[in-house]
Amino acid sequence: MTPILYVLIFLATVLAAESIFFAIRGDEASRAAAARKRLDRLAHTLRSPDAVGEGESLLRDGTKRGLGDRLLDLVPRREAVELLVYRAGATTTPGRLVMSSVSLAFGGFLLGAFVMSNFVNGILFTAIGIAPWMIVRRNARRRMEAFEQQLPDALALMTRAMRAGHSLGFGLRMVGDELPDPIGVEFLRVADEVQMGQDLSTALANLNHRVDVPDLPFFVTSIGIQRETGGNLTEILDKLGHVIRERFKLYGKVRAITAMGRASANLLAFWPFVMVGALYSTNPDYVAPLWESETGHMMVLISAVLVAIGYAICRQMAKIEV
Repeated sequence: MTPILYVLIFLATVLAAESIFFAIRGDEASRAAAARKRLDRLAHTLRSPDAVGEGESLLRDGTKRGLGDRLLDLVPRREAVELLVYRAGATTTPGRLVMSSVSLAFGGFLLGAFVMSNFVNGILFTAIGIAPWMIVRRNARRRMEAFEQQLPDALALMTRAMRAGHSLGFGLRMVGDELPDPIGVEFLRVADEVQMGQDLSTALANLNHRVDVPDLPFFVTSIGIQRETGGNLTEILDKLGHVIRERFKLYGKVRAITAMGRASANLLAFWPFVMVGALYSTNPDYVAPLWESETGHMMVLISAVLVAIGYAICRQMAKIEV
């Protein structure tokens, strides 16, 4: 193998390690501060399509910050990438996420194709590039779930504030000051937009665009209807919070009922690895053709695809929308 390949592998490894390091490690305080700055900057561009005027870009501010941002421009759905990073509350930037994914995929290809001298392994090892996306997607899902769990408490706090004679804007700011991230940060961002002159309906539409929570549109719609037709907003928010809490209770019962289906899916996914490990520990020569021959590589690939399909089917059967 030529020395230039060693250099390329080294550079790809360094870039990937740096990206993962900034994404999942580091001092907690500095991470939080860096994330807050990046999310604040990104929030200004993450606006509802209804709130964007003609000729005004929805997500791009026209600035370039490096190779990662230029790669991000090549992604077909840049909006989805920026929303994913924002919802995850990640310390990394969308450009760095794309750069880390490309670096890992390229490093995996070099490792399999040149270090292991097997082109098929190189193709398979490019799948390492999805690791940063999986981490960010998991963090985004957890952050949105935390927002949804905090929403009833936020509605109750706003209801008490308005019953005490305060305005809706004061209630939004109180939620931002009293409740932790993510709902505190998001509501405080809405209050800041309103204070800077943004219309409340537009600020709430931006919030609904940034945050992917099924119950949030009901909150935004109820405020919009109340502003247009009038009514007792405190009573509406109080009932909405009660409905969300009851839905959480029902969702917990559904998860208990479908636990067996999820366990079956997990068993289906991990059992082939357990069997191969057990066979390898007792008779290594019996399973050696799986990674020593081209036929074995094809069998492993087909088996992985079938296991993934079976896992997806089992998970879908155990998924019930509440």
